[in-house]
Amino acid sequence: MFSRFTFAALTATLLLTGCARHAADSSTTAQADAPAAAPIENDNIPSQFDSGPTVINVSHLVTRTDDGSSVYVTVDGQDAGLLQKGENKEIHVAPGKHQIGGYVQTLFGFGKVTIASVDVTTDDKAPKNVVYSVTRQKPAFSEVPAATPNNS
Repeated sequence: MFSRFTFAALTATLLLTGCARHAADSSTTAQADAPAAAPIENDNIPSQFDSGPTVINVSHLVTRTDDGSSVYVTVDGQDAGLLQKGENKEIHVAPGKHQIGGYVQTLFGFGKVTIASVDVTTDDKAPKNVVYSVTRQKPAFSEVPAATPNNS
C-alpha cells in the first residue's frame, strides 16, 4: 500500500510541477509579449498569392487511400494557404516557372511531412491545374490538363 501511494504522489508532483508557470528572464518575456503570427487558416489577411497575372488551380482529390488530412500548399517554398479535403484553391503568381508543393502536419502538430513539389510553368494564355492526391499510400502533387474528360 505504501509503495502505491508513493508512486501516485510522485506522479502527481511531476505532473503538477511540469504545468507550473516558472519566472522567466526579461529577454524571454519580451519575446512572449510580441504579437504572434496569424494562423495560416485565417483568410482575412492579404496574401502575396491573391493577385497576379497568371493562375494556378490547386485541387485536393479525395481517394480511397487518402486519410483526409489538410494540406498546406507552398509555392516556391512559401506558404500559399491551407487546402482542405475536396477543396479547390486559386493561386495567382507571376508568369514563369514555379514549384508547387506542400506539407501535412503530424498527428499532434509537433512536426510536418513534406510532399514533393511539381514544376509548373505559367503563362497568360490559360490557367494551370495541379492536383494533390494520395495513390498507393504515396501523397503527390501532379499537373493535369485543363479539361479532364468525365468518363463516369
